Amino acid sequence: MPVITPKVYKTRRSFLVPFAIDMALLFVLIIMSFSTSGTPQESIILILVFIPLAFLFLELTVRKTVVDLEGIKIRKFLRKKELQWRDITNVDLMIVRKKVYLLLTSTKGFHVLSSAYADFTNLVHDIIRGAGDDKVEERVQEIFQSPVKRIADAVTAWFAVVILIGIIYLKLFS
Repeated sequence: MPVITPKVYKTRRSFLVPFAIDMALLFVLIIMSFSTSGTPQESIILILVFIPLAFLFLELTVRKTVVDLEGIKIRKFLRKKELQWRDITNVDLMIVRKKVYLLLTSTKGFHVLSSAYADFTNLVHDIIRGAGDDKVEERVQEIFQSPVKRIADAVTAWFAVVILIGIIYLKLFS
């Protein structure tokens, strides 16, 4: 039975918050590299690191998946996909170092949802209910018996905050 009330799933805040702080601190470093005795190479490297991270940050903040009675609506930065329940032909998953990817095969192509979503287990449950058990691989059901809690990305982002603060401190007081 498909989900009757629409549910919205977004990227986990436990990762977005430290990532946003990282972006702000990196921007401060870029400004400092122009205004202090930074070298042109330092500024270029910081900008080259900042640009793809800014794109990733936009992707993570805009990313939204809505599951409702009709199907799934996946919105990403500058992209939008809509899948009707009847179009989904298979639901499977792949686990890579404790990161889970839900793989949706449909008549419109192949779609991937990662465990970076908040409440990922409920997202998977809603998709299973909507798609129907006959389209869901057996190992997808296993995610409810032992849900994967991924904190490594959030811990890494907080570690980067500490490193960036240390670099800013050293630039200011040395």
